[in-house]
Parts: sequence; structure tokens; C-alpha cells
Amino acid sequence: MTGKRMLRILRITPHFYRPGTWPVAFDPVGGLQNQSWTIAHGLDKAGTTQTVLTSYIPGSPRNVRLSTTMRVKCTGFWLPEFLAGPMLCFSWFLGAIPELLRARKRYDLVHIHFNHSIWCRVMAVLVKALGVPLVVSMNTSLWAGFQSAFRLKGKPYDITRWFERMALRSADRVVALTETYGRSAAGEMGLDASRVDVVTDAIDIDAFQRPIAAKLLEAFRAEHGIPHGRAIVSFIGRISPEKGWQDLPILVTHLSEKGAFLLICGDGPDRRKLEAVLTAIARPGSWTITGFVSPAEVKKALRISDVLILPSRREVLGSVLLEAMAAEVPAVAYAVGGVTDVAGRPEALALVPEGRQQEFIDRTLRLLSDDQAREALIAQGRRRAKDFSLASAVVLNLELYGSVLAGSKHGRRQPIAIMSLQEDGGSPDGA
Repeated sequence: MTGKRMLRILRITPHFYRPGTWPVAFDPVGGLQNQSWTIAHGLDKAGTTQTVLTSYIPGSPRNVRLSTTMRVKCTGFWLPEFLAGPMLCFSWFLGAIPELLRARKRYDLVHIHFNHSIWCRVMAVLVKALGVPLVVSMNTSLWAGFQSAFRLKGKPYDITRWFERMALRSADRVVALTETYGRSAAGEMGLDASRVDVVTDAIDIDAFQRPIAAKLLEAFRAEHGIPHGRAIVSFIGRISPEKGWQDLPILVTHLSEKGAFLLICGDGPDRRKLEAVLTAIARPGSWTITGFVSPAEVKKALRISDVLILPSRREVLGSVLLEAMAAEVPAVAYAVGGVTDVAGRPEALALVPEGRQQEFIDRTLRLLSDDQAREALIAQGRRRAKDFSLASAVVLNLELYGSVLAGSKHGRRQPIAIMSLQEDGGSPDGA
């Protein structure tokens, strides 16, 4: 690589996993964290230099060094927990402005991962104004969250579409996680389809298939009151309206009648509501809510699970479904958003039309009792997971970055090394 330097990326994401235990108000765990964390580590192994600009969580370090070429910089002000929900992303944006103003001198390219907040979009417009090559990932749409919250119908009533359109048009390229979402967003926003690239979430399959010591699994069961000798159905995700927690109480009553146990891994704004409803209607010892669990504990939860469920009302993709496939756990999900793209053909998931709650319950119960149906889904999931390999995602991202830089008017003093996995001599899938 004589005469060349490594690609310098500023990765901007409001939520990025790092070790620690934080109040739920500061830690909205979900697919965005999974996707940005996984691809950042994959690109690190492929030979890039990255700074991850993310939100500050009170009590956590301001700077975290993940490797010699990747660091996490946390910006924002100290906030009490009750202000984290409405103010976290705004605080992060204000704290990030100095780094954004220096981006042209320090980085070759900026990659922003959009969540539901408007501040990601303001950052995109600012980066464009500064003349830095820009890639945007549409992890979550701005307008969909507002439409759901305020029950808005029709384009004239949702000003958020204007902000979304302006932000997406500021990007040199836009990344969609699925073909369905890419087509939908391009049509909604009037984007040139040639500027929209589909790069799905990536999954490190080997990481989900590595053995886990029996004593660690036993400790996980003991900590959360998970019984032995009973089938385990797991929900892993945020406890919030769009994730469909409303279906869990009626499901747990059916599961308890069959002697099965519902394991709920996650936290969120509606946790107390869910706990109250479950306590009122469900048999004692038929469910547990663990609260937030780390990526390592997610693997433990999947290892002891017989079926995973995802009753989401909205999903751009549903990364936990990829994790279930990699861990060889059959999954039931409503056929919403990008979930159908994840399922593939033949379907690697038990898909249920949106809103058909009883059918969702019936499919879940069937997978607990029908070994043939279980094994068929597991086998198809094993094959489907390979289509979301981390190695492929790294290659696609590097090709995308190279294409953006090749068309950029922002000159460089020195050639940049856009390394392939073959040049690096290894695969990011390896541990």
C-alpha cells in the first residue's frame, strides 16, 4: 500500500453499543445499534480508520478506543433520565457540531445512520453544505414515526416528509436495508433510484454458533428465573408500541396452558405497562422480563430458546430475525415492512399477515409441537442467513464508498486505499 493511506470514515449514529449498564431512557437498543456496530467492526478488520460519533450516556466515558484504528466519540450534555427521551438526540447533535465542522479536513467520507429523529437529517444537510462526501443509511424513516404517533394520513398533513426529502437528497448515495424499503422510500421521497443502494444488515454467523459454556447458560437461567424442562418462547427487542408487545399477554396465557414459558429480553418505555398486564392475567412463573441484555446475553437467550417471536407493527428489517436464523431458532413474525425480504423464498420464517393475532399464536404453538415444521424452518433459516454474511456487507460498503469518492469533486492530496477482503488477507467474519 505504498503511497496510499487508509480510508478515513466519520460514522454518525445516535446509538452505538459499548459495554455498560445504562438506564433504559439512554439506551434504545435495536437494529440500528446492531447494524452500525457490526459493520463498523467488519470494516475495521478490512483496513479502514473510523471515528464513531454517538450520543453521550451519563456515567459512561466520553471517548472509547475499540481498536488502533477505531474510536467512539460520545457527544452531548449531561441529562437527567426523565429528559433523555425528548432531548437525547438534540443534545447529541449540539455536541457533535464541532466535529462536523472539522470533518472536511479530518475525514474522506461521512456515513450517517438515520434513526427516527430530525437531528440526523439536520446533520446530513450540514455535512452536504460543508462539501464532504456523504452516505446515508435509512435505518428508520422520520415520517413513519410521526404518522404513527399522531395518526396522520396523507402527504399534505405530514411536514416531516419535507425534512426527509431534503436530507436524503443531500446524500451522494442512500443505503436501504431491503429492496422493499428502498423502493418505498425512493417513491415516497422522489429519489433517483440510481442513488439508492441496497446493503442489508450483516450477521456474524459463526459468533451465534460458537459453543456457550453450560455454567454460563445456567447462570443466565438463574439470574432471570428461567425454568428447566419447559419449552421457551422468546421475544427480544424494545418494549414499545411498534414492536407489538400488546400481543404478548394473550400469547402467554396460551403458552402457559401448554406448559411453555415466555422469555422477554429487553426494556423500553412500555415495560411497566406490560408487567402490569402480565401480572394481572398470566399465571405466576409463566414469564419473565430480563430488562436490557448485552449482545453476549442475546446469544445465551437464543441458545435456550425453542421459538423466537417478532410481533412488530413496523419493521424496516428486523435484525433479531437474522440472529435467530444464525442461531438455528425458528421464528414467527408478522409480514410487515422488510420482514418479508428477510424471509426470502422459500420462506425462512413463519410469516403471518399483519393483525391476525390468533394465527400468530397458532403458528407459535405449532412450532412447539411439530418437530418437522421446526426442522424445516431451521434448515431454511440456516441457508438464508448466509445471504446476510458480514464479509459480503463489508465488500458492498467498500465498493459503495469507492464509488462515492470516485465521483466526488472534493479533491485529495493522496490516493486512498479502498481495500478488499482479499487484499487484507482475511475475512471480517473471523473472530
